[in-house]
Amino acid sequence: MNEKIKAKPLPDAASLTIDPKHYYRQDVVGYYDFPCPMENGSVRSAKLYLAENSIYTQPTVFLLPPSGEDPWEFLEKSGWKNLAEKENLYLVILEPENGVWKTDETAYIGTMVKYINTRPFFAAFASKFYGAAYGDGADCLGIYSRRYGKSFAGAALLGTTGMSQEEKTFLETTDSPVKGVRLSQIQMPVWAVAEEETPAVSRMLEYYRKADHSQEKAEKTEWADRVYRPDPAGSGSLDEDWCADVVFSVGSWKDCVSEEFSKKLYDHLFRGTGRYPGNANGALRRDGDMKERGFQFFSEMVPGGFREDRTDLYERQWWVYVPDTVKPDQKVPAVFMFHGAGGFGLEIGDRSGWARAAKKHGFILICPCASHDNKVRKAGKMTLSNIHRTRWNSGGPTENVPGELEFMDWLYRWVLDHYSVDETRVYASGQSSGGMMAWACACYRPDYFAAAAPFSATTPDIMAKEMVPPVEGSPIAVMADMGLEDKIFEGGFSTDSARKLVEYWSHRYHLDHDWSDFQYGGDGRTATFKDGKFSNYVFRTADGVPMLRCVETETKTHAILPSECEMAWTQFFSKFTKDVKNGILYYEGRPVK
Repeated sequence: MNEKIKAKPLPDAASLTIDPKHYYRQDVVGYYDFPCPMENGSVRSAKLYLAENSIYTQPTVFLLPPSGEDPWEFLEKSGWKNLAEKENLYLVILEPENGVWKTDETAYIGTMVKYINTRPFFAAFASKFYGAAYGDGADCLGIYSRRYGKSFAGAALLGTTGMSQEEKTFLETTDSPVKGVRLSQIQMPVWAVAEEETPAVSRMLEYYRKADHSQEKAEKTEWADRVYRPDPAGSGSLDEDWCADVVFSVGSWKDCVSEEFSKKLYDHLFRGTGRYPGNANGALRRDGDMKERGFQFFSEMVPGGFREDRTDLYERQWWVYVPDTVKPDQKVPAVFMFHGAGGFGLEIGDRSGWARAAKKHGFILICPCASHDNKVRKAGKMTLSNIHRTRWNSGGPTENVPGELEFMDWLYRWVLDHYSVDETRVYASGQSSGGMMAWACACYRPDYFAAAAPFSATTPDIMAKEMVPPVEGSPIAVMADMGLEDKIFEGGFSTDSARKLVEYWSHRYHLDHDWSDFQYGGDGRTATFKDGKFSNYVFRTADGVPMLRCVETETKTHAILPSECEMAWTQFFSKFTKDVKNGILYYEGRPVK
């Protein structure tokens, strides 16, 4: 075991710098103190371990060592330190106050989850937050994760004493943040280890098996006494899988403190499972390891667009997914998918659902990474840097931030040069900041795309005081989507920014409706048509071509759903093609007039 290391203080956010040659480097690495400001004015302590080879938006494991354990020593003997270096994991080590865990640590755990989600000196990705607790920390994590299921995509309760009847009754009778759904109905992959199967432990296992739609019969594996798999008779939905295993073994938590066990835990419970934004409870999905499925990483030095001599070079990165359903001897469609603020090309394919659509329908998915700056920002009581919060600079290049449309020009040509893409079927999509980039593609680069599908955005550039007028290029169709439970961009299409875009499309293409013809942000009673939770407001040409389709999704937060990607592809993108040489748009094979 290495010599004990003392945690370093976090750096001053204003001191962080950007290296264009290593544009996405994780420059804050090592073992750090993390002071956690609590609502009551106190400050709890925690530790961070960020491996030298860390990259953006990697899984984050929250560790609760047993009382009395030194955090660094626990990292080493549990194997989590080595595993973090091998798997590019971020580690957050929570610490008990005065050395002993209290019965209820929900305030502390919840505050830490909130602050880590702000990307404090590293680009954490909330959809891949997991918890592993040992000894008397196990019940603290169990109580928190059952009450606030959205926080984690998996929990390991190693040394649990189970669940009281009082807690079980509370969870079964209390509504979750989603109306009509009880807290006890939120899925949670769980691995429990207990000294013996007491009535309280049996009660807890029964609780998880019901929440996770488990089969009656358990499997016995070489790595656990019992594994309850989800019932194959039910498959969830397009937006949420039934994918939560319930794993149980009788034994001591001390036998779980090893790299061998930590790797089994990560491989069998955490890896490839995410709790993605959707409704207020999050949507659990398991897509597996993206690299094993064919995602490829690329990196090139690309001009930022500010200097005329093109010497302002930045290392830009992107991921390309060519599913095995793509026919190698044919030209196929391509979708450019832009991630949201703080996201990364690495994660957006699975988070959005576009990767599933690409595999199902046989097209190529391109997921580029946005730019960032090093401006200081406030998050609660913490001062942070924008370096760890990428976002699309669709408003144009500056001396210190590359232009995204210029990057799009470069990347569009690169994709056509390197892949067998049908240039008549190229499309743009994105969510949040990426949704703005998708709008920017429709407004300022329409000649590249047949159609665009922005999500959670109603402007091409949120930083601009006034929207730059779209260029009069070739025609492009847009299907936009907003969530009615979105607390970041509220109001659906009722906002002034939405009005400007809708009126532009309506007037330019002489569509049959204007923005004022509908009432947005409500129950959809004025919608052109409703399809389940989707209220569709359709604007057509005189020939019936839907050049603009605005969709408002019930119960959806600031998110993008796989069902929306499926709808965008089957009902919209697949209908439009474009002759890019002549700028002629076609709808179902007919020229759009």
